Amino acid sequence: MRLTRTALSRLLSPAALALITLFALTGCQSSEEKAEGYYASGLALLAAGDTDRALVEFRNVFKYNGFHKDARKAYADAVLKQGNVQEAYGQYLRLIEQYPDTADVRQTLAELAITRGDWVEAERHGNEALRLAPDAPGVRAVALALGYRQAVLNRDEVARATAAKQARVLLTATPDSRIALRVLIDHLAAGPDPKTALPEIDRALALDPAALDLHGAKLRILAQAGDIPGTGAQLQIMVERFPDNAEVRAALIGWYMSQGDIDGAETYLRQLAGDLTGPVEGHVTVVQLLQTARGAAAAQAELAKLIAANDGMPNADLYRALDAALDFEAGRQTEAVAAMEAVLTSAEPGDQTRRIKTMLARMLEATDNRVGARARIEEVLAEDPAQVEALKLRATWLIDEDRPGDAIVDLRAALGQAPRDAAILTLMAAAHERDGALDLAGERLALAVEVSGSAPAESLRYAQFLLRDGRTQAADTVLTDSRRANPAHVGVLTMLADIAVNAGDWARAQDIAETLRQIPAPEAEAAARALQAALLLGQNRTEDGLAFLEEQVGKGGSERADLAAIQMILQTRIRAGKPDEARSYLDAELAKRPDDPDLRLLSGGLHALMGETAKAEALFRALLAGDAGAEMPARLLYGLLRSTDRAAEAAAVLQAALQAQPTSNTLQLIQAGALEQAGDVDGAIAVYEAMYARNSSNVIIANNLASLITTHRDDADGLARATAIARRLKDSDVPAFQDTYGWIAHRNGNHDEALTYLEPAAAGLPNDGLTQFHLGMTYLALNRPEDARRQLMRALELAADSTLPQFETARTALAGLPPAP
Repeated sequence: MRLTRTALSRLLSPAALALITLFALTGCQSSEEKAEGYYASGLALLAAGDTDRALVEFRNVFKYNGFHKDARKAYADAVLKQGNVQEAYGQYLRLIEQYPDTADVRQTLAELAITRGDWVEAERHGNEALRLAPDAPGVRAVALALGYRQAVLNRDEVARATAAKQARVLLTATPDSRIALRVLIDHLAAGPDPKTALPEIDRALALDPAALDLHGAKLRILAQAGDIPGTGAQLQIMVERFPDNAEVRAALIGWYMSQGDIDGAETYLRQLAGDLTGPVEGHVTVVQLLQTARGAAAAQAELAKLIAANDGMPNADLYRALDAALDFEAGRQTEAVAAMEAVLTSAEPGDQTRRIKTMLARMLEATDNRVGARARIEEVLAEDPAQVEALKLRATWLIDEDRPGDAIVDLRAALGQAPRDAAILTLMAAAHERDGALDLAGERLALAVEVSGSAPAESLRYAQFLLRDGRTQAADTVLTDSRRANPAHVGVLTMLADIAVNAGDWARAQDIAETLRQIPAPEAEAAARALQAALLLGQNRTEDGLAFLEEQVGKGGSERADLAAIQMILQTRIRAGKPDEARSYLDAELAKRPDDPDLRLLSGGLHALMGETAKAEALFRALLAGDAGAEMPARLLYGLLRSTDRAAEAAAVLQAALQAQPTSNTLQLIQAGALEQAGDVDGAIAVYEAMYARNSSNVIIANNLASLITTHRDDADGLARATAIARRLKDSDVPAFQDTYGWIAHRNGNHDEALTYLEPAAAGLPNDGLTQFHLGMTYLALNRPEDARRQLMRALELAADSTLPQFETARTALAGLPPAP
């Protein structure tokens, strides 16, 4: 039956007809009118406290008018109030793209950027806000924060103090200024008494209870002050407020462990994990704790319970895989791999299965079955191209193969899934470094430190990178931040101590020594002893230093610590020109431990230093007779024999040592050098190729291999390979590395670039004939005949009677030059 309009009107109530009429009228509205209607509705819902429905209405506004300024602002403000900072930031950015001169939005963007430490964005929006509304209190606070940060970067303590005073003044007028509070907090926390920042942090947290960084700052200050109960209480507060934050949970567990409260840590983790049949991640964390604190047997007992509780369910597959992984770590590798394969045979495809395949791939990699490992990873990525752990493993292989660009593509995909994964950022740094982009490598290492919360491993890695570049002060800052977050980490304290000793900052070094002495761990005790000795010797208190070291030997520390002290005593006496005293002291120690191989090795070295070669040789041979694989005696004996013109005997020693330790990098470096010196360049290259296949991250091996290939081979494939290997040397200031990179640039036809490397290389290696030859040939390619003549003549002078073909090339090139003017 077809209803006519009249029949329909008889069936509907007056109210329904009114509603239909309203909808009909709405259909006649323009887009602008519809947008305004939704905007008004959104405002009304906001006023009524119904934020979720209000946001829906504002999104409807954007369907009809994407440039509605007030709706966009209201939407961004609402989602920010809900705590969704990322979405709010994006909406404010959209607003600024459309209306760039909106001062209050510029101010908000600058504040958000400051809060998350994005100072580039903070400056961009803060400077614009300052241009648009310089007298607004919020804008003044932003300007103050930018000025304070610059003072920190400039290490200008006067400017920092001035900014802090200005922050106090601003807070008097606007007590709820979060940015001014942050300036004041940072200044107080970095001052002589960081605890004075605590009231201001509490004040800031009252305004912004969800500010994780402020909670973290309070935690660091409490930990640094040694307030153990306060630290624990603050961690409990943070766990309650940020229940999904893995770093916070890990910090609380670490606190339990630092107090020796393993039971407390276990109880907390079991509470988080819930029922045995619940999600796996919490239970995996319990297993990891048990493995660390109580041993593999306890971890495997827990896994057995989990397997039984989840029998017939997918979770049991992961627990069986973890049990196999523990077997693998215990040395039962064949059985473990078989167990993993068995799990995969019956497991249903899915995320968990892909995780297990990745675990298996790592096992196969560890057993040198890279083909099998690759096959598993390709299976995983074929099913899920964004699987993070698989991408990380494949990127590691790509870096090893000198394909850093491809590795970076994988790592960017992984970072998209896990933006706060410090391991991904560290791998990206390795890829950039392999590609010769050291600035980018440094940025990634810095970001890894940031996302890890200044964790020790990431901080030490970045500090080492900075120190290699001569940026000692920056490394000091990174380590100091890490010390605040990890006040009892021996590695961080030791590296800071090294910086202090090298700078002659004895007061600071002494403070670190006192801190190390208070840490109840053997490695801390050993580090404190070594640092105290370095302090005394560094201040030219030689006798005091020697007395301290002699006092420490045999005091119940480890044999390794005793050996380090003895070595330092010997070195100090030898440097003082007293080798006989060194001999007497060592003989006395040998009388106590006549069979100690380390002391006997020191004795052989001392005999060699004093010119007593027969005694040294006898000791080294005796040590090798007892242990054919002992690397150090072999090295020292080889050098001793070479120095006494007994090359054949030295070669025999090296060969025997290599048979015992065929993969020793040190011995293979010696072998490669000997082969090259004997004219067997192909043999030397083969040795370096084998070493490079095992460890392509070793920059010395990479340099030597690339240098040999390009110096002694002319084929295009060899040049391409050397170019890929040597990219990492691009920004180096080591003369040998500059020579390698520069010569490869010359071989590739990039003569101007080559010159920028070869000139400093030739200056740094003035007596190396090949380096002078490389520079001379580059001058020749750049049509600088007089410079080429000078350099090639210098190369031939240094070459003497060398039969290397490069020097014949130099003679030919010289003969082809026009006569000197």
